[in-house]
This record gives sequence, C-alpha cells and structure tokens, in this order.
Amino acid sequence: MCREKRFLRVKASACLFAVVLLAACGAPSPPKPQFTLRISLLRTLDHLPYFVMREQGLDREHGLQFTEDSASGGSAILKAIAAGSADVGYIGSVPALSGFEGGLIPGSFVPVAVASVADPEHPGVAVLTRREVNSWKDLEGQAIAVHAINSLNGVAIKGRLQQEGVRGTTFVEIPLANMGLAVSGGNVAAAAMSEPWVTQSLLRGDGKLLDWVIGGQPFERMEFTVIVFRAELHRNQPQAVKAFLRAHLQAVKWIAEKPDRARSVLAKILDLSPDVSQKVRLLRWPLDGRTDPAMLESMQPVLIGLGMLKAPVAARQLYDQTLLSEVLKEGS
Repeated sequence: MCREKRFLRVKASACLFAVVLLAACGAPSPPKPQFTLRISLLRTLDHLPYFVMREQGLDREHGLQFTEDSASGGSAILKAIAAGSADVGYIGSVPALSGFEGGLIPGSFVPVAVASVADPEHPGVAVLTRREVNSWKDLEGQAIAVHAINSLNGVAIKGRLQQEGVRGTTFVEIPLANMGLAVSGGNVAAAAMSEPWVTQSLLRGDGKLLDWVIGGQPFERMEFTVIVFRAELHRNQPQAVKAFLRAHLQAVKWIAEKPDRARSVLAKILDLSPDVSQKVRLLRWPLDGRTDPAMLESMQPVLIGLGMLKAPVAARQLYDQTLLSEVLKEGS
C-alpha cells in the first residue's frame, strides 16, 4: 500500500512538472503569414537590395515568395503594375513623378519608400563617349544611346545637354549591357549609362567618361529609385507590403555592414568580373527608406524645363509612407 502511494505521488509530481514546463515554454508560435508577390525588375545596381534579399534568404524569413518578370525600364515597370500584371517594383523617381502627373497615383500604384539616393559620392548615371569626343559641344548633332527615352538616364542626359547648349542630338534605345559596345563600335557617339556598366566599359576600354549626369549636373543629389506597390494590394494586403519593407530594410542594413559581400552578390547576379564588382560605384541606400522632401523637390525644375513635368509635386503627394512608419516603429 505504501509502495503504491509513493508511486502515485511520484507520478503526480511528474505530471505537475510537465504542466509547469509547458506553461513556461508557452504555446507554439503561429506560422508566419506567406505572401507571393509578382515583381517587375531590371538587373541593375539599383536593385541590389532585392538581390541581397533573395541571396540571404530574407524573403523566406519574412514570409515572401516572388515571381519575377524582366522590364526594359521604370516606365515599363509602372505599366505592368498599372495593368495588374505586377505587384511591386523599384523605379526611378522621374517615372514616379510622371506617373503622379498622369493620375496613376494613388489609383494604380503607390510609392512607399525611397530605395536609393545618388550624390557626388555615390553617382548613378555617367556619359561614356568615343575617344575623339572632348567636350559636350562635340556631341552636337550626334546619336546618343539610352536604354529608354523617358527613363531616368534619358532625362538626365537631356537635361545636361540643355544646360550645355547642345542641340540636334538624336536618341537611340539600346539595352544597358550593350551600350559600351555600341560606343566602341561607332554606332553612337555617347551613352547615358548606369553602374555597373560604366565601370565595365571603362575597364574594357570602350570609351571615356565625359561626366556624371546623376551625381553631377543636372541631378547632383537626387532620390534615384523608389519602391512602388500596386494600389489595390497596398490597400487590401498591407501586411504583404510591410513584409517586403522589413526584408528590404534588413537587406539595406546588410549592404551597409558588408559592402564587399554585397559586391559579390552583385557580381553573381549580373555575371560581373571580380575587377568590375570591386571598382563599381555603389549608390546610397537609406537605412530608414524615408523620403527627403528637399531633395525630391530640388530636382523638379529641370524636369519642368524639359517639359517632363508641368508643375512641382510635393513629397507628401507622391509618397504614402504610413506602412513604412509602422515598420520602423517595430524596431524602435
């Protein structure tokens, strides 16, 4: 009898310990929500945060899955989002401003954060020319390559040519990766090029650098790329937008802390040589993704002068950073 009582007491104690242990551990965490996003993208330097996001598994960490579709430029990305065939993209600030003036904001797409900034220390677009071109005036009446006429690159070179009083130029649309060869082959006199193609072409001897037109005049300091979402998704699935923003900001932090490893990711995605990846000029990716109203507004007189914009656009009209603010508060 005594042995049976002792057995029952031991059993009761074991059960009580198990209950206490379970209470201490708490209930299992609910599964993380999963979101599938269709992204329209360019394989260029300004998409580096997205490449890092995928390479480092930050997409899976935040419950994201992607289907990718390549685009020729920011305007094409906006068209895909407006048509409902894409959910998110990184685009130039100029196409975003044009989209606002065209009535696409906030009905079709919503800019939610600044992705990258260009300045003299982090230039974005350069003009590569043939060896015999020694000044801007030498481009009078010449053919110039751009990847898209109304792209950020196209607007920057048009603005600089206007400032330099150069007339009679024509623009030829050529893919970014082929521009250097077009210059060296004599098909065009110059090309408005983004990194890493600028560094690649200079190292290859395709031509020479005339000047930077983003990171130099006419856009010395500017919001280079912005993150935009399809308006319906932004409205009906804010958690998906916030998941993307968390992953993007984490990727940007990783780039800032590990720039050499970020260059390796860029080299892998764009099939760059180690020499190019180590010498390419990186953009600046804001750690908080917030817009700088003064920077956004200072670039607009050039756009108005070129007829690309009819009137100035305030940052509060262009961006909806409500969800970004909520994400930033999570880490405060």
